[in-house]
This record gives sequence, C-alpha cells and structure tokens, in this order.
Amino acid sequence: MKFSSLIVDDDAMSRKAIEKLCNKTNHVEIVGICESAEEAMSILDSTYVDLMFLDVEMPGLSGIELLQELKSPPLAIITSSKEDYAYEAFEYQVVDYLKKPVPYERFMKAIELAIVTQEKINAFKKQSQDIYVRHDGKFVRVPFDEILFFENAGDYVRIKTTNKNLIIHSTLKHIDQQLMDPRFLRVHRSFIINLTKIENIEENTLVIDKDVIPISRANKSTLMGRLNFL
Repeated sequence: MKFSSLIVDDDAMSRKAIEKLCNKTNHVEIVGICESAEEAMSILDSTYVDLMFLDVEMPGLSGIELLQELKSPPLAIITSSKEDYAYEAFEYQVVDYLKKPVPYERFMKAIELAIVTQEKINAFKKQSQDIYVRHDGKFVRVPFDEILFFENAGDYVRIKTTNKNLIIHSTLKHIDQQLMDPRFLRVHRSFIINLTKIENIEENTLVIDKDVIPISRANKSTLMGRLNFL
C-alpha cells in the first residue's frame, strides 16, 4: 500500500526531517510539502491526498484547526515537538501522534497503523452499495445501481446516473482509487463505467443509455475479460 501524502509544517528543518523519513519507505509518495494550514487547504482542494503529516503549532490556522475546517480530511499523523495536544488530536481520530525529533522506527510504527486503518476503511467500502459526493455544498448519496458512468471534465468529473447528472470537483484517478465495487471499470482515460449498464459493444466503443463511450486499446482486454460471453 502506498499513501499519497502531504507534509504540513512551518519549520523548514522539520519538513526536511519528515521528508527524509517518508523517502526511506515505499509506503509513502509525497505529493506536496507546505508551510501552513492555509497552503495545505489549497493543495487539498486540488490534489488527492491519503495521508497528512501535520504539525500543530503554526502561524494562522493550527494543525488541529485545519482538521476542524476540513469536511472530509485524509488520514492524519500529528508531528509535534510538544505532547500537550495529544488528547485533543485523538478526538479528531488521527492515526498517531509523533513527538519530534521522530526516530525512524517510531515513524514506521505510525505508517503501520495508517496501513491497518486504511485496510479497515477499504473493507468497509467493499461492503458499501453507495457513495457520497460533494455537490452544491452538501454530500449527496448516490447508489451504485443508479450510476451509469463517470466522465472526465477537466478539473471536474461528471457522474451520469439513471435520473440526473452530478458535477463534482475531483479526478478520475481519485475515483478509480476509491471505488471498491467490481462492477466499475475504467475503460478509457476519460471514462469509468458501470459494467452492468452496458447496452452493446462494437469494436472500440460501447453504449450506455444512448451515450457512445470509447474503449482504449490498453483497457479493452480487461473489459472483455470482465464480461460473460456465450
């Protein structure tokens, strides 16, 4: 398991220390390093993040206040030079609380906790029959059975269902990582489809609800292997 990760710390030496620890394990891919909670919020708005390494005391918003502000925060590991905030941090269900300077062995224990936590989340998602997406300032429940396909729309994704279209700020890569249901498959760089909604397939296209969807050469064999043919 590899976490796309964000380091948030106002101290340059601390940022570098956490970065070095992250680079020593194959479980972490750093997608951003920032000096403030405000900068982190901007990154989180445009970049998918699994895990944050989060300092507490920072100018402007503190790390705890950042967790309060986020409607759907990623997993978080607190990294602080003080132990004073541990109780408050765990109220926000952080994965772990590391006191600086962080030894590598202790860092890896936190990563192991993050892996266990993410595995539990993934197991729950596999049992789910719906997703919640942020639309018009609220989270909307969308049953899997109603989803026809997801379509890339620049910085947004269109979700076409049996009765409506939803436009959400996301990426197909993020959605592909989060969907745990085998009925969904990415058939093209711009489309993830519900396999149970296919009406017909012809050469390098398929039809769902009168929409003609391209099938990439790289994904065609996977698609054909997932369907039943007589």
